[in-house]
Amino acid sequence: MAAHDYADTAWLEALPGRRPPGPRRLAQDFTHLFLRSMPGWVADVEAALAEEPADVLLVDTGLVEAARAVHERGGPPFAVLGVVPLLLRDTDTAPYGLGLAPARGRLGRARNRVLQEAVWRGPLRPAADALREERERLGLPGAQPPPDVGPVSPFLHLQSGLAALEYPRRAMPPSVRFVGHLAPPVGDAPRPPWWDDVLVARAAGRRVVVVTQGTVATTPEDLLLPAVRGLAGQGHLVVVATGRRDVTTLPGGPPPDDVRVGGFLPFGDLLPLADVLVTNGGFGGVQTALAAGVPLVLAGRTEDKAEVAARVAWAGAGVDLRVQRPRPEQVRRGVGAVLAGGHGARARQLAAEYAALDAPVRCAELLEELVGGAGTTG
Repeated sequence: MAAHDYADTAWLEALPGRRPPGPRRLAQDFTHLFLRSMPGWVADVEAALAEEPADVLLVDTGLVEAARAVHERGGPPFAVLGVVPLLLRDTDTAPYGLGLAPARGRLGRARNRVLQEAVWRGPLRPAADALREERERLGLPGAQPPPDVGPVSPFLHLQSGLAALEYPRRAMPPSVRFVGHLAPPVGDAPRPPWWDDVLVARAAGRRVVVVTQGTVATTPEDLLLPAVRGLAGQGHLVVVATGRRDVTTLPGGPPPDDVRVGGFLPFGDLLPLADVLVTNGGFGGVQTALAAGVPLVLAGRTEDKAEVAARVAWAGAGVDLRVQRPRPEQVRRGVGAVLAGGHGARARQLAAEYAALDAPVRCAELLEELVGGAGTTG
């Protein structure tokens, strides 16, 4: 392999001196992990295609530009599976990474135009320069795609999630199709020894609040510990998932009596019993919760999490705390707002929309349509 293989969280170790959350970190991560890796990735894919030609390449959002380069060098058309909220540059939305909901009307579009120009001339300029340089190394024109588009496929962009979770845009690319949630198989995580405590709490009418930071940004001081401190003693049963099989405790000693801690938990069984999910906003986990009709409290600003949280709040299915490390009282107030508001009803509406979409089947159908008409678009 010519391209470097970043496995799971090993990519974090490859990025010493990461910038604080925001557009500069997004540019740094994307440049290092994807853009500077383009020549190796292109070489690997072209070698594989030489051995076994393909009708279409399917890549995730991070490899859009590499797949575009393969196509421009004579390879097949490419489809994209959007595994993060849709990343487009237009005047209907603020720059990606700021976590700002759309501002309406002419003044809102003027705000967005100014912010987009400032971000693309400033924090995101290194990424744009890196893309131009790597394209030139591959013998391709250094020109960027049209500035008001973004990392989408002109052939087919299979966007995870629902249109109801994406901001309205006057110029949505016609290649974008919302396909629902490609949920992972459930049931592979065993039920913890305290599982019956969850069932007893539900039978007694207690609220069950689930807390998780996913499997990447797992520093417990960011969310797990503030959530435990803010929610303990409030009458709920608090269920904490550390996101690591080998970590079934929290720092600081035994948890309070109304808190249960596990590593990987059976979310397919747990979420239907939950009243709220407190999370740092990983896109997959958020969709899993909404597909189960569970509203959210979100606190995360790294990777794509600010954008995920902003969209959930905009859609009315949760509360965005707009911080990376909330105070315990912020979590407590957020959970209280969700339990007392209409977020649960909205989450159940979205769950019905997810249920109407069979994501794997829909993706397969759209890919077959693309192969049947390959080369006619883009």
